[in-house]
Parts: sequence; structure tokens; C-alpha cells
Amino acid sequence: MCSGSAVAGSTPDPTVTELRSLLDGRPVVGDDHRYVFVGGLHRSGTSMVARALADCDGATGLVGTGVMEDEGHYLHDVIPSAFEHGGPGRFAFDPRAHLGPSTAPERDRARLLAAWEPYWEDPEALTRVEKSPQNLLQTIWLQSLLPSARFVIVIRHPAAVALATRKWTRPGPRRIRRLAPPLGLDRLIGHWCHAHHLFEHDRPSLTDVDVVRFEDSVVRRSDPSRSPSYDEQWRQWLDSREGRAARKTWLPMAEAAMARWGYSIDDGRRPSVSNSLV
Repeated sequence: MCSGSAVAGSTPDPTVTELRSLLDGRPVVGDDHRYVFVGGLHRSGTSMVARALADCDGATGLVGTGVMEDEGHYLHDVIPSAFEHGGPGRFAFDPRAHLGPSTAPERDRARLLAAWEPYWEDPEALTRVEKSPQNLLQTIWLQSLLPSARFVIVIRHPAAVALATRKWTRPGPRRIRRLAPPLGLDRLIGHWCHAHHLFEHDRPSLTDVDVVRFEDSVVRRSDPSRSPSYDEQWRQWLDSREGRAARKTWLPMAEAAMARWGYSIDDGRRPSVSNSLV
């Protein structure tokens, strides 16, 4: 397992299979339940990882909530959701999205858990798994509410994340959104770098945290023919006029940030950027 002081890009992080085996028999200290918070940028694979963990013996997840992907951040008003901070490709740039310890932990804990209580699939399960993208930036706050919480952060190649979320970044009302241009890859990859820099800053303060790399995960869908090849899209963009210009401007700085997590601009194989969650 990775410790809270692990450095990005060092020892390989566990796969989901390894995490599932480690959940069994893990002690609960000071809480009636063990809370496992899954976080990571949109389209990084957080939903699949959360489902895999919630399917473990003695574990459960949120179901029947009526909100997107049964994400817990939609169910409470203790803090704003990621969409209130700008949504995919934007929320990490809002300083208010990166939280420190709660100033009223007992009150916030009570409100948070009360909002989730009706939706646990198995209320008696010892381990409760909650997934929200913004957990990536709110680990310190969540740990201040639940000191025995465990964090599972999912990362994916920034090119795949940028290409997968780009369609969601068009501004304006839904009826006219398709006419507006999406965010550029420079902005989206910059958002990936900034969000993971913030998490890297928080990581040494976390008691129990693991990082799962999507490309190493066994929960990827087995039929890539159903999904677009982000690897091919990325290679085409690198060869375009815009991509060639980016290599001379912002892309080298982004690559330095990517490398801390084991990713490269040109390596589309290991880690791979070709598998989509769609």
C-alpha cells in the first residue's frame, strides 16, 4: 500500500484488485463505519473503481439517489459541488474548491452523514464507499470530519481526460451550448496539472491514501471498439499546427508535471491513453 507520504511517480501504486483485497478485515478506529472516499478528475475512472470497491464483501455504496453517477456531493449542501466551482476542466482553478480542515467538524460531519444515510445500499455494511470527483481536492476536509477515512484517488493520462471531458466544457444554457466552443486542450491539461499539484500538496497530511492509475486498473471495459481512441486523437492533435505550436510553448511545462505521475506526452502505450470509459 502507498502511505500518505508517498511521492508521485515513485513505487507503483496498487491495482483495484489489490485494493479490494486490502479492504477485507481492515480495522475501524473511532467510527461505526469505515468510509472510503474515491476521488479524481471527471472521466478518470472513478465510477468504475468505486463500484468495484462497493462490491466487496462487507462494503456498500450510494444507490437510488437520482443524481448523476450516485455522487455524494450532489446530496448535501455542506459545501458546494464541483459544478458550482465551474465543473469539468474548471473546478480546480477555483481556490474555494481546495479545502482545508473543517472549522466546525462535528456539525459538518452530522449534516454530511445525514444526507447520505437514506441511500446506502446496505446500511449494515461496515465499509461505506462514496465517490465524487472533487474529493481529489477535499481530502483534508473529509479527514477532519472522519479521521479514520481512507482515500482512493484515481488518475488517468491527462490527454485522455482532456479529450473525454472537452465536450462538457461548452459554456452557456444547454439549448445553445452546442454552438459555443469548448475549452482548449491547453486549458484542460493545465487543469489536470493544477488539480494533481494540489492533491500532491495535501497527500503527506493524509493518514490513509492510495493512488490507482486507470491504465493499470483491471476494471477497464474489455471492448475498446465501443469507445473513441483517445490515443489516436491525441497523436493527430500533436501532429496538427496547434500541436506543433504547443510543443514550443506550454506543452514542455505540462510534460514536466505529467512526468511526476508517470505520464509522457508521446507515450501512448504505457501508460495508455487509448481506452475510454464511454
